[in-house]
Amino acid sequence: MRVSHSRVEVFDRCPYKYRLRYVEGIDTIPNTDPDNALILGTALHTGIEEGVEQALEFYQHSFPVLTDDHINEMIKLEAMIPKAKALLPPGGAFELPIGNADFIGFMDYLVPIGKGLKLDGLITGEDLEEFEAFDLYDFKYSNNAKTYAVSGQLHEYKYWYELTHPGHRIRNMYFLIVPKVKIKQKKTETLLQFRDRLQDALKEAEPTLVPIQFDPMKVVGFMTNVKHMVEAAEFPKNPNHFCGWCEYEEYCMKGWDYMLLPKNERRDLNATKKKVVWLYGAPFSGKTFFANQFPDPLMLNTDGNIKFVDAPYISIRDVVTVEGRLTKRKLAYEVFMEAVAELEKQQNDFKTIVVDLLEDVYESCRVYICDRQGWKHESDDSFRAWDMVTSEFLNTLKRLINMDYENIILISHEDRSRDLTRKGGDKITSIRPNMREKIANKVAGMVDLVARIVADDDERVLSFKTSEVIFGGGRLTVHNKEIPLDYEAFCEVYEEANQKAAGAVKRGGDVTTTPKPETSDSGEQRPTRRAKKAKEEAPAPEPVNDDHDAEGSATGDPTPANNGTTETPPWEGDEDTTDLPKCPDAERIFAQNRENPEIPLCPNIDAGHRCHKEGGPDVCPLWDRPKEEAPKMDVNPPRRTRKKRGE
Repeated sequence: MRVSHSRVEVFDRCPYKYRLRYVEGIDTIPNTDPDNALILGTALHTGIEEGVEQALEFYQHSFPVLTDDHINEMIKLEAMIPKAKALLPPGGAFELPIGNADFIGFMDYLVPIGKGLKLDGLITGEDLEEFEAFDLYDFKYSNNAKTYAVSGQLHEYKYWYELTHPGHRIRNMYFLIVPKVKIKQKKTETLLQFRDRLQDALKEAEPTLVPIQFDPMKVVGFMTNVKHMVEAAEFPKNPNHFCGWCEYEEYCMKGWDYMLLPKNERRDLNATKKKVVWLYGAPFSGKTFFANQFPDPLMLNTDGNIKFVDAPYISIRDVVTVEGRLTKRKLAYEVFMEAVAELEKQQNDFKTIVVDLLEDVYESCRVYICDRQGWKHESDDSFRAWDMVTSEFLNTLKRLINMDYENIILISHEDRSRDLTRKGGDKITSIRPNMREKIANKVAGMVDLVARIVADDDERVLSFKTSEVIFGGGRLTVHNKEIPLDYEAFCEVYEEANQKAAGAVKRGGDVTTTPKPETSDSGEQRPTRRAKKAKEEAPAPEPVNDDHDAEGSATGDPTPANNGTTETPPWEGDEDTTDLPKCPDAERIFAQNRENPEIPLCPNIDAGHRCHKEGGPDVCPLWDRPKEEAPKMDVNPPRRTRKKRGE
């Protein structure tokens, strides 16, 4: 294996990154940010060697789309490349390979020293054989001159060049440091004003030459690191200040694997901490105040009602700026999209994101789409308009909900303006979020809970009730349908739901899957008081094979369905259960117990749903299924009327 400075440097900084890049060979999606260090560095080298036009051409072709930020970087390159080139002596050779079977590297610029030096143009590698002494230059587009001053890169290049070129020596070594001008456009200035200020900053920025004194111990340290790299059997992670620039940051810091598919293992539901909830209620019911109780919140506020909460917020409203005679307007939905894009970077310490109010965001999306398409209303292009508004709104909302924040809270007002007509003709008022029904159903499918805040004087509760009148519900199975409007009580709801879900998963291998009730006369049945005995006795069915007790099932022995208790069942363990009738209500009883273990099982039913009670299901008080009864006469039969003559 041929080693290089960059390969060994990666291993020294983070063995895990070395494993992903060089051992596993994992490629990442190219970074298209305007300040991509690799692209900028290559453009700088191209400009110094071939010229500014070639550098700008290379930079442009490296990106699929060019923005104002890309143009700003091109302005910087155009200003700094001539300054950097002016510090270099003429007559050198660019990009010279160096090394042997053990080492590989490339020298940015090697300048010969001595008689016969060609000053009228570039020289080649063959021309270098005429000289004995050289100066070595390496280009860095960076503001970290101190870091490169202690780097071993040029020391290694000097050692291997002199090793592979007997009689040659490198006299002087330099890092050409080209500084990056980092200024941002202010909100109060136009693009033209910013670029004027950028040009002033570029005039003051100057590249520098940093001389490097050869240190043989740098080469010794490099050899030691090579030995550790070659012999490494494990590649641990090494978090440091370079992680923010690492292309594998998502995989490493968030515990993701580089494989697309997850590991084949069950997730710990008790470890689920993220809460996604949609709250709605009447005005002044305490929605915003309740959301303010969540840890480290950020409010994306639309109505300006933020006076009585102390959470930081972003005002989702139209932003109007006046520049001379020119008035610019940034629509509210554009502000919302910018906030979502900034939150996606995860470069903040917020834990809770609150959207207050959701219906206002949807309305701003309508205005945004109409403005973009040149419509006054969706009716101007009814075939596309509503779909475009819906898709834009839901896609942006999905981006927000899918972010890795601990809590996502959506807030809406309730709507009582709609009436529902029952079959009997009476009308009732529906209670639902103030959103279009189609949109509301989509949003409800994105969250864990849809809860209504009910305010009765000073008493406020969070209700999870749902009915034909009240919009609500969710994925969480909770015992209490109403809780106090308090953050701690709300967290207990999630803990309860997680524990129940985890318990259900844990019991999944222990609870017998209940067979479907038999619909045909597949075996002998005991006659009931209102049913005739079967004409012919069919052969007894095979014993039910229950996973709960494989050995007992194989022998036909019933397994007591007592939910793990130590009570002795009312029947003997060696009783022949082949001829016992099956309980018609067993499937419901077992299903209730699986959903809520607190609901006891019937002690007279075994795992095969066979009833051991004397007299069978007919005398069981727990059987609430309707028995077969003779048809009853109608108490109020329809009255017969005579037809009138002529009809």
